[in-house]
Amino acid sequence: MQTPEEYEVSQRIGRLILGLKRTRGMTREDVCKRLGIGSRTLDNYLNGASSFKLGTLLKFADLCKVKLADILDDTEALKRLYPENIKDKGNIFLLFMSSIVSVLVFEVIFIALLILLFFYARNDKNCQSIVAIFIFAFSLEIAVVYWLKFVLIPAIESYYIENIYAFATQLLLSLLLAFMIKYRMFLGAWFTKGNSASIFEKNQVDAPLYALACTLALIDFAALMENFIRNLEHLGIDEEVAKPFWELTFMFDYFAYIKAVPYLLCMFVLYAGITARRKQVLNKANAAPIQ
Repeated sequence: MQTPEEYEVSQRIGRLILGLKRTRGMTREDVCKRLGIGSRTLDNYLNGASSFKLGTLLKFADLCKVKLADILDDTEALKRLYPENIKDKGNIFLLFMSSIVSVLVFEVIFIALLILLFFYARNDKNCQSIVAIFIFAFSLEIAVVYWLKFVLIPAIESYYIENIYAFATQLLLSLLLAFMIKYRMFLGAWFTKGNSASIFEKNQVDAPLYALACTLALIDFAALMENFIRNLEHLGIDEEVAKPFWELTFMFDYFAYIKAVPYLLCMFVLYAGITARRKQVLNKANAAPIQ
């Protein structure tokens, strides 16, 4: 059984777990995994049946980006993390996005739309080559994300290192997408062995799609840099200097939503480009003199 003082600490930790769920989307299962304990053990801690171990408290303090003393003394730094004190940073757009852009749903919808666009451009190898690049890049991203989530990340104990792997991988994939768009003609000629002349035609969507791919890379880079800034103490910076940056979580909180915007714009640009080329072909056919 816990002492009254220990029980107070346990109640604070319970409120902090609710705060983690609101700001980072972390479930109790996620917290248990970070702490290296079972769900029943956490329940026993929170209801006062057993006392928190020092090592577990230190891990939880690190997870919340506060000092152990903040948890024990209920300082102002800790109170800002309670769910009732967390400002609602959302807006109508983010609420809408959060309802439709879960990771799995967005991936399935995006891949399905890309496949539809691929068949929509079935008579235009030029546009098909562009859509194929996105299908390949996004399929590769899905495979890598699931590998990170279910294979690599469970083997890593540091939240800081996990985010480095996650954001750095996203950055590399976005750079790969930008590279493939920029050298689309070369890649298309290589895959078709030069048998399709339309591959070498310049497409009006090449530039905007390349710009959007670079935007995705900038978003990934910003998220990666924010992770470093938020964890300066891991880079050898004094903790007192690093502490003001612990609450810098904008990219971390809204990363998926922010990236969804250029992805959806890519879809719109692809559709507009295919439609425009279809109209051009139709106009040329109508303008051709009848023999």
